[in-house]
Amino acid sequence: MEGPSCQVPAAQDGEARRVDRRESGGSGTEPTRDTRTHFRVCRFIMETGVKLGMRTVPMTTACVLYHRFFQRASVWVYEPYLVAMSCVYLAGKVEEQHIRTRDIINVSHRYFNKGSAPLECDKEFWDLRDSVVQCELLILRQLNFHVSFEHPHE
Repeated sequence: MEGPSCQVPAAQDGEARRVDRRESGGSGTEPTRDTRTHFRVCRFIMETGVKLGMRTVPMTTACVLYHRFFQRASVWVYEPYLVAMSCVYLAGKVEEQHIRTRDIINVSHRYFNKGSAPLECDKEFWDLRDSVVQCELLILRQLNFHVSFEHPHE
């Protein structure tokens, strides 16, 4: 599993991440690696939310929580897809559309491993579940428990 398992290198090409986050040294008009990562992860949140049957507001809440977390933390330190899974879980709680952790993990696993069977309830599953729950607590602490807000489109 790519992102959430934390067993693969964070960079897709296997390189260690550099402190210099610009891939192009040009004029600065091209997106940074961080921007591309955040775009991909938000797309993951939206696709996961649709597959889980979430309403629009909890999905956008998950995206906002994700972005607010990474305003305070570095994408180089925390696994973005694990944070995204935790944001989906937390957004379901905040917007009162509870989603089971097992469902989030299985949909995420299927997202990264198309055509594979759901995870068995073995050590890998329980480790991933513990990571999602611990990451949820980390997000809450980083955001000082400020997770409720008005959406502009409501």
